[in-house]
Amino acid sequence: MSKDARNRDLELTSEEQLKFDEVVAMLARHGFGEEGPPRETTFAQIEQFGHQAGRMLARALDTQLASEHAEHFTGEEACPSCGQSHSPHDAPHALPLQTTDGEVVLHEPAFRCPQCERDFFPGAHPLAD
Repeated sequence: MSKDARNRDLELTSEEQLKFDEVVAMLARHGFGEEGPPRETTFAQIEQFGHQAGRMLARALDTQLASEHAEHFTGEEACPSCGQSHSPHDAPHALPLQTTDGEVVLHEPAFRCPQCERDFFPGAHPLAD
């Protein structure tokens, strides 16, 4: 990844940027108080806090987006082995997943094919390219 790619931000609307700035200010106050970092704070400490907050945001986004994605699989789905359609279980399958930024728990729709005696998760896809 090039240095330029690492520094490229998301393009936010004016309203989204305002909300983002509010969240950043709230996190900064949480980490260092109303007065900001004390004089003796090193940049390494500031950077460490930024990474901690970034990992927290990444996990929250992973969870939110995976939950929204799972909503696409609320109806009947075909068994990948026999093609017979089945409805999802009432309760989703909890899948703990270790990400680059820490553990998240995904809640996938779970299906069961009694004919093939197998469970399947149509929203599941490879984790890597």
